[in-house]
Amino acid sequence: MTAEIAIMSRTAVVLAADSAVTVSYWKEGYQQRRYFKGVNKLFELARSGPVGLMIYGSASLQGVPWELAIKSFRESIGDTQYDSLETYPERFIEYVQHNDKLFTDDAKLKALVSLVGASHFRLQAMVARFAGEEELISMESKTDEQIEAALTQAEQEISSVALPDLLTEADIANAAAKTAGVLSAEAPHSVLIFMQQESRAYLIPRFVAAMAELAVKEFFGYADETGIVIAGYGKEDYFPALEEYICYGFLGDRLIVRREEPRVMDANAPAVIQPFATTHMIDTFRTGVAPDVLSNTLESTRQALGDLGLRVMEECGAQTPLSTDRLEEMVSIAHKEHTDRWYREIRNQHVFPLSNIIHSLPLPDMAGLAKSLIELESLKERVTKPSESVSGPIDVAVISKHDGFVWIDRKHYFRPELNPRYFKRAE
Repeated sequence: MTAEIAIMSRTAVVLAADSAVTVSYWKEGYQQRRYFKGVNKLFELARSGPVGLMIYGSASLQGVPWELAIKSFRESIGDTQYDSLETYPERFIEYVQHNDKLFTDDAKLKALVSLVGASHFRLQAMVARFAGEEELISMESKTDEQIEAALTQAEQEISSVALPDLLTEADIANAAAKTAGVLSAEAPHSVLIFMQQESRAYLIPRFVAAMAELAVKEFFGYADETGIVIAGYGKEDYFPALEEYICYGFLGDRLIVRREEPRVMDANAPAVIQPFATTHMIDTFRTGVAPDVLSNTLESTRQALGDLGLRVMEECGAQTPLSTDRLEEMVSIAHKEHTDRWYREIRNQHVFPLSNIIHSLPLPDMAGLAKSLIELESLKERVTKPSESVSGPIDVAVISKHDGFVWIDRKHYFRPELNPRYFKRAE
């Protein structure tokens, strides 16, 4: 995890990020996570334009550090400037998608084989369930016909699962075609139900095809997500904008990404305080109430309204008491009206005044606010959780139309006074 924030006014956008990073990897079918401090997550995306980029979530994409891809992209575009900000993330995604030096075809194939191959545990468990067994070891006594019947039921169950958004039937077909040869050769030696009886080998092609379909449909449950936040100005932009993408990694040759709703500033737009990843304390600051407290309050209010309705009917001795459905409908209406009033007061008392103030803040104060909010999130993590997944030095940058990308706070893994050549190269 991590904590990042973008504060955007009509004058500039401030980006701030902590230095904790999550590294995810798979071990014996389980996802493992490691946390490190001192990692760069805030970057200048273009030398020629006022654009910055932050990442959160996984620190790498198929073993390639995001920092390497980001800085390689920055070098590749050179002095190129795009008219609008939204072009920068589009070009960056294209660069990552088609960079066969950073992400080779062999590496993509290995990742796909690993993804599909890992699903054999889950598929075998499904086959065992349909065969009436709780343990895979008990499948040895089953006949080939019983195994085939159970596999057929498993195939039907997998087919009935809806294909997630962003994915297509072509992804399933490609995954099956590219992994069939390798996995079919490995199945007799690594899949228990085929190791138990050699006579079941005729089912391997169907089993491998079902593995591919299952792996693709469950892709998002096992993907290493990375959030990509790009903010600043295009050449023709006079007000800042912010784009956010969620990258799930490669599925075969295709990079799976989802674009979130962009935030674009104009002369009448309210200021933006947008946290990313770990957001609890920043949300509390923005709204004046902790998100978990608000959620619990609204749920307890709904329950109290329903209980009150029942007690009123009992006390009045209603001859024709309301039905459960009608009572629930009335509770929902009252709850919505109450929630709307609650949110309206939150906006009027906290969100709108804060937004108006941010538009008037000098840039140093905007930068100080962003840093303070990350420090607040870091403090809460440090005293409440053992992982300290929000920690380390905080990097802060201000991006404005004419001054460009300006570092306010920036960590170095070396002592700057001992490395003057580094800064000469940067110039």
